[in-house]
Amino acid sequence: MYRCPLLFLLLFQCVSGDFAQDAPTLKLNRDDLTVLGVTIGVSNRAQVEIKLGKAQSFKVGAREGADDAICYRSALANDDTIVVFHFGALGGWTDVTQISISEGKPAPLRTAKCTPRKDISRDLTFLRGIRLGASSADVREILGPPSHATRGKLSYYVSHDCGSQEPSVGKHESSDSSCVVVDSAEAKFTSSDELIYAAFYHFVDR
Repeated sequence: MYRCPLLFLLLFQCVSGDFAQDAPTLKLNRDDLTVLGVTIGVSNRAQVEIKLGKAQSFKVGAREGADDAICYRSALANDDTIVVFHFGALGGWTDVTQISISEGKPAPLRTAKCTPRKDISRDLTFLRGIRLGASSADVREILGPPSHATRGKLSYYVSHDCGSQEPSVGKHESSDSSCVVVDSAEAKFTSSDELIYAAFYHFVDR
């Protein structure tokens, strides 16, 4: 993927508030970055739509830096699970750069038309077996200590050398020791501590 200055990591740390006492160790591999057969940094929009069906595009984020995105929803009765694939600047607005899974549509997606699929449901697993409805303790046990934690949100933002990354995570990566991989994940919970939204991304800074 394209270069993104590590200054972003420093800014994240400066504005994110209180930190977890234990240092985060999150390191996402190819399986972690894959949902419904779509992989961050590997799959492009055409491939997503061949696999999952045509979907209407919409914008997420600020006007100039907004991601293109498409979404899919559960076709099952009484199930409002939504999966969104983002195509941002780091992937040239063609490759998948972020995936999110949520119960219902987050505010920025209220007007988006999501394509229905029977293989999307609350039982969909992602990020090493996490499901919607999981508790914050469940997420901590699976992903480890977060970079930042509040009552309703866990945030992970971890950088490490490309050489320490599992091979073949993304098509743009290399074993160059001067490059850095950044893995990020965010989990939001209801007042009863049930996971309602999760998003994650991965990029390489050379």
